[in-house]
Amino acid sequence: MIQDKHKMMTDYFFQNLETEIAAKYHCYLIDIGKMYCNLQKKPVSLLGKNVCHISRNSLRTACVEMGNDIRFLITRRGKLIDALKPSYGKIAGIIAYRLAKNQIVHLCEGCASCLEQCAASKLNGMFALRCAWEYIDIKYGQVNEDIRKELMYSFSSRHVNQETLGLVFDTIQTAYYVQNPQPALNADVTKSH
Repeated sequence: MIQDKHKMMTDYFFQNLETEIAAKYHCYLIDIGKMYCNLQKKPVSLLGKNVCHISRNSLRTACVEMGNDIRFLITRRGKLIDALKPSYGKIAGIIAYRLAKNQIVHLCEGCASCLEQCAASKLNGMFALRCAWEYIDIKYGQVNEDIRKELMYSFSSRHVNQETLGLVFDTIQTAYYVQNPQPALNADVTKSH
């Protein structure tokens, strides 16, 4: 009976995953208009063309791989994890890794061949990390800028895997909630004492 409930909850989570992530990407696309084009010397919103687009096929592939990774994690850990649920940080690591690896965001013609380095070239990694931040319920701008820069640098220029990213997001989430306790967490702590 309990396993059936967990299976239903897991299936529901995976059914909504792609829709939720696609909605986040479309919200982020609005933010792209605020970026500055170094070549044209004006904001992207004034260029009169799209800078990038989202590949729904790549997004769908990433979501299938996320589902496989999370199911594998649950199976591999078995009784070691409470109620067959991995930590939020571990899932955030899987989300960031799979979204970045599958190249969801593609630069449009012109921007893809531009010789001027700008933020557009880092959109895929940036969006993947922002989805992971949101999954652990921490606003991107609330985390120290040095930590964000270091994570983005490591993510884009070093070898990181989903397990490492999971540990990073678990640590950030733990540190953040110690510094900024949430009411629900305080209530849980009070009940256990």
